[in-house]
Amino acid sequence: MPTFYTVILLAGDRPGDVLAQRSPGKRKALLLLQGRPMILYVLETLLAGAHVGDIVVVANRVAEIEANADLQAFVALHKARISFREGAGSPATSVMKCMKELGGPRSVLVTTADNPLLTPQTLDSFCEGIGDDADAVVGLARERDIRPAFPDVKRTYIRLGGEGYSGCNLFALTAEGGPKAARAWSEVEGRRKKPWQLVMHFGVWTLLRAVTGFLDLDGAMGAVSRAMGLKAKAVILNDPAASMDVDRPDHIPMAESVLAARKTS
Repeated sequence: MPTFYTVILLAGDRPGDVLAQRSPGKRKALLLLQGRPMILYVLETLLAGAHVGDIVVVANRVAEIEANADLQAFVALHKARISFREGAGSPATSVMKCMKELGGPRSVLVTTADNPLLTPQTLDSFCEGIGDDADAVVGLARERDIRPAFPDVKRTYIRLGGEGYSGCNLFALTAEGGPKAARAWSEVEGRRKKPWQLVMHFGVWTLLRAVTGFLDLDGAMGAVSRAMGLKAKAVILNDPAASMDVDRPDHIPMAESVLAARKTS
């Protein structure tokens, strides 16, 4: 029997987000891609996932997103599985708040509304890689897979053991370790675009190993685990599109091109 996860779908906006300003209702999650709100692509993928149970859309001023006509029509077809909750001040604190409100121990997946290129197949691969030996799991893609597929798209890479990795906005938090992992996440989320500050958070020895090239992915996960007091794990995703969130205006034509190609394939 597959494990089923509640999904927390983060759909909030950061202050001054350029994409929010050019989206219906000035909400980034509603940015139109191929004529449809971006969040719909993510919801379709989640609903098709073999390991997904209920889906909770979490955002600041969530009622503004919930009121979108296209989203309302979609949710009406799946209202038994999709709900909406108000977020908190940041992605990590929103996850903490939602997990507390959901009540009782439960394992969750976390992804974002700006992740429209995630596919059901990649989502299933991530879920099947979670296993039962970790409290917090992160999905990563490799630079050597991403660059050939998207040579013109700028990404932030963390280099470990000679390999570059980029996040895929895809996480799993177990019922036991999830709340602790979310609290640790809240402490470091402001450094997510500054890899060396992120490494420094986990100690000078970790930084020295990273600088000299001796810190590989397993070593990094070990350092994270020790700092957080739980077991952290990475799942490598072979689909480079999984790392292509829509975060800047120049990402829009890239995402629309991929979505258009999928329609005709």
